Amino acid sequence: MRLLALVDEPLTAALTLDTTSQLAERLGGADLHVFHPMPATDPDFQSPDEGLPDPAQQARFAHTVATRATAVRQIFETWRTAAPNRAHAHWQEQAGDIRTTVRLAAAQADLVVLGPTSASATPTTRQIFATTLYDAQATVLLAPRAMLPTFGLHPVVAWQDTPNLLRAVQAALPLLKTAAHVTVLIGAHHPDTQPEPPLAATLRASGVGVTLERFRLTDQSVGEQIRARATQAGADLLVMGAYGRPHFVEWLFGGPTVDLLAHAAWPILTHH
Repeated sequence: MRLLALVDEPLTAALTLDTTSQLAERLGGADLHVFHPMPATDPDFQSPDEGLPDPAQQARFAHTVATRATAVRQIFETWRTAAPNRAHAHWQEQAGDIRTTVRLAAAQADLVVLGPTSASATPTTRQIFATTLYDAQATVLLAPRAMLPTFGLHPVVAWQDTPNLLRAVQAALPLLKTAAHVTVLIGAHHPDTQPEPPLAATLRASGVGVTLERFRLTDQSVGEQIRARATQAGADLLVMGAYGRPHFVEWLFGGPTVDLLAHAAWPILTHH
């Protein structure tokens, strides 16, 4: 399996790389690639009414990009030399249009690891997230805000019979089939009428214990309900399908209506 870690900012690079290591270990090994996309144009000058940067502004922007790349590369080298199974990890950095470079890199990966989301994320970070999930339509693992002692041993699946969720589950199957226990959340206005997902039988056949938790959707935020139940189940991974671009991006990064799932303490594996 080819894993791609997209590292953007020095503040989140170590978490992203460590999460990639945890994922690779749970998968029993993987082909590790790390990509640092470098914007070729200043995001502060993206529209005509913002004008064009003068030479001094261009120089400051180029210096910022180069300094960030050096810092992220040093973090990668420290991470790579810390464990033998990372010695063959591939490093790549490339300047250019973020949507183009990220889409091409993500399209070659089986699973893409991104850093933790934050309301203070830069426009470049948000663009990387949206491009990976929506333009490249990659399966994405979002790193948590802090490392957990376990990874994917107690996953929670927020069940929906949708192509997005089914694709995320398919990517997560190697983790789910080797988990200690899997909790499947089924939220609906009439949860008792929902059939048992085929995933439950598949996991039981692999010897994995499965708990089905049905709950009635209320006026409370769906994300808040999922977060509360996943936390109660002792989740160390949440598998869910992604929603439409504007709502899901706001949901994960936090916007005017910040969803509690944006502050989840565990990694999130998703697909759109």
